[in-house]
Amino acid sequence: TTTRHHLQPSPSRRLPMLFASLIVAPALLLTPSGSTALRMPSPMMQLRDTAAPIGTSTTTDTANYQGTANYQGRVVPTGRQQSIAQQARAKQAQETEILVQGGSLRTWSYRNPAVDEVQVTLFTEGRPLDADIELWHGPDNTPVKMRVYVENGEMRPFSCVIETPRGPNTIALRNIGQLEFPFAANVFHDRIDQPSNECLNSATTIQGGALRTYPFDPSVDSVQIMLTTDGRPLNARIEL
Repeated sequence: TTTRHHLQPSPSRRLPMLFASLIVAPALLLTPSGSTALRMPSPMMQLRDTAAPIGTSTTTDTANYQGTANYQGRVVPTGRQQSIAQQARAKQAQETEILVQGGSLRTWSYRNPAVDEVQVTLFTEGRPLDADIELWHGPDNTPVKMRVYVENGEMRPFSCVIETPRGPNTIALRNIGQLEFPFAANVFHDRIDQPSNECLNSATTIQGGALRTYPFDPSVDSVQIMLTTDGRPLNARIEL
């Protein structure tokens, strides 16, 4: 008689055999039985029809823009255009502006009696602006005082014109905000903004203790406010 012994591999030997089958024949495990493995083609990028660039004619064939055609474009600002005087004033302001830290004081003195008015501009990089503006005329004489607060000094910069007759005079700017909120200041006496004829012709009298409001369209970027008296003291509050 012949005795047959069926030898079975131990569990420790089954694991290497299973790993070998996974490594050697992955397609057999991932492909359903009775079907062959198909290789899908790699995706291809397709360029759609592009619109004509800015500043070119719309009658040009669109196919020209898909190749290597040479064309030029430009960007037109949507805001209002600045005049030559405004551009020169902006350039001058950038060259002479001074950074005033929180809690510090800066002064501009004019000893020439021919300087009868100066313009003060204040702005920040988007932070709040809190300042005191004073006109010093001689010792212990402050004929003009202003308190200015702006929530966003970049979106709403402050500018004012102060009359300075009978020099010498000194403009004092004090940053009464915190140290983290500096602002840039500039004081100059040439190329000063002048009120328009419309502003001069529409002046009205406001009695003491009265309130006047002036609504305007959202498309208005800035407004002019002129305050004057017949020689009497002027005490007013302006709010936006």
